[in-house]
Amino acid sequence: MKALRFFWVFVFASCSFGSYAQKVQATVTMNSSSDKVGQIVYRKGQLLRIKDFEGSEEKEMRAIAMTYSGVSLNYSAAIKADQIFININLCPTFDKEKSWFLEEHKNQRTLDHEQLHFDITVINACALYKALKAFSFSSKFEKEIVELQAKYRTQNEALQDLYDSETNNGIHKEKQAE
Repeated sequence: MKALRFFWVFVFASCSFGSYAQKVQATVTMNSSSDKVGQIVYRKGQLLRIKDFEGSEEKEMRAIAMTYSGVSLNYSAAIKADQIFININLCPTFDKEKSWFLEEHKNQRTLDHEQLHFDITVINACALYKALKAFSFSSKFEKEIVELQAKYRTQNEALQDLYDSETNNGIHKEKQAE
């Protein structure tokens, strides 16, 4: 039941930024929708369903289910007078077309385990959101955004692995229930 996680980074900058701009103002948004086909955007209270796992089994994974989830991040920036204005958008998503179940393991127990993988991704998306909101960006904001995103991607991967390790990929019922 080990889940693969990945983060997408989409970068859109509207112009070149030199060191002459003195102030940087960032607006960070957590999107609640995506125009990407086959993706579920996290919504509080909305749980995954077995039928959401539409992908084909990856035999080399040696798993009974696989959750592909991540956080898309895109930004745009503009200079007005002596200020740089950055708009950063985050969107935690579940990829229906890549996530899968083995037919014989399509059950609530496996689904609950996979749901928690998605939840871990969302927890890290929220942590990244808070970090981006609190960060004092400089004119090197592109590098700063990438570094923050990488830090939280690494943290997400570590938590996903810890979750699988502690629950023995969902086999330990007691740990899974925590």
